[in-house]
Amino acid sequence: MKNQIETGVQGSAGIIRLNRPEAINALTPEMMAHIHRALQSWVDDEDVRLVLFEGAGERGFCAGGDVRWTRQAILEGRVDEAAAFFALEYSVNKMIATCAKPVVALAHGVVMGGGIGLAGHAGFRFAATNARFAMPEGAIGFFADVGVQSLLAHVPRQRALMFLLSGQNVGAADALALDLADVAVPAPEFEDLRTEIISAADEEAPVVALERLARSARTDPGDAGFCQLADRHAPCFKSDDCLEIIASLEQAAKTCEELGAVLATIKSRCPTSLMVHVMARNRAELNPDIEAVLDRDLRLARLFAQRHDFIEGVRAVLVDKDNKPLWRPRELEAVNSHEITTALTG
Repeated sequence: MKNQIETGVQGSAGIIRLNRPEAINALTPEMMAHIHRALQSWVDDEDVRLVLFEGAGERGFCAGGDVRWTRQAILEGRVDEAAAFFALEYSVNKMIATCAKPVVALAHGVVMGGGIGLAGHAGFRFAATNARFAMPEGAIGFFADVGVQSLLAHVPRQRALMFLLSGQNVGAADALALDLADVAVPAPEFEDLRTEIISAADEEAPVVALERLARSARTDPGDAGFCQLADRHAPCFKSDDCLEIIASLEQAAKTCEELGAVLATIKSRCPTSLMVHVMARNRAELNPDIEAVLDRDLRLARLFAQRHDFIEGVRAVLVDKDNKPLWRPRELEAVNSHEITTALTG
């Protein structure tokens, strides 16, 4: 366990370092439990004045939860263990989002799924200019969880939905435009930035020091091309109905090759996942509170983890790697929206 998570205190900064670089720091139940214990121990520790998350290895901060473990647990009948993993992960997301002390994330390279769940809810989110953010759960028959709907609830609908429906990875500029990060910083500057963050914990007002550091470290990440494309086609995403959104995109894609490529990706995703992404976004617009969103995520996770699509999606993408999942149902029109509504409303 020491090899997968490193926690400790430097000066007045509590540091959580994901250390499973061979798997791009994919999160196991043991890793999440370790993070949970560290956060709990620092909540009332007056000697710890900020918390810093970072990831080991050049490939990225975190590739998300270890869904292969989850799939295997379910296949072996250990459904309660899988459900407990989701509950623990979402509890950590909530702790980060509601922590009274400043939480800082240094996110580089791959930042996907559960990685966004850790970094996205931090109060100060530094993204390396080489970072790639994504919520690709639709490719494995799951849904965008870890409270991301709360993070995206206040950004334009078209940006959030195109990001969620496609599951495409986007760069630092788009991550800022999606409110998944606050500041873009060249990756080579991360080591110096890390030192300054730790020093900020010792200042009289760590939050003020971090705000000052964020302003001075900021660099231009370039154009947010993905969000700009979404903005140009904003009318396509106005409907509350997933079928109508897809139909609008199909019409618009006839005269926009770039949008056509995104649409092709969307249509390769699990139909039930697509339906959930729209319905969950609709719900988040009404109630974006992080606790409410995570409660909905947990109900959906318990539903999705036992469905054929999740078992099949992980098989196709991560186990056999043939990238030929057989979704049930295969058509968006056949998705059981009542089942989703029940999970969303509790």
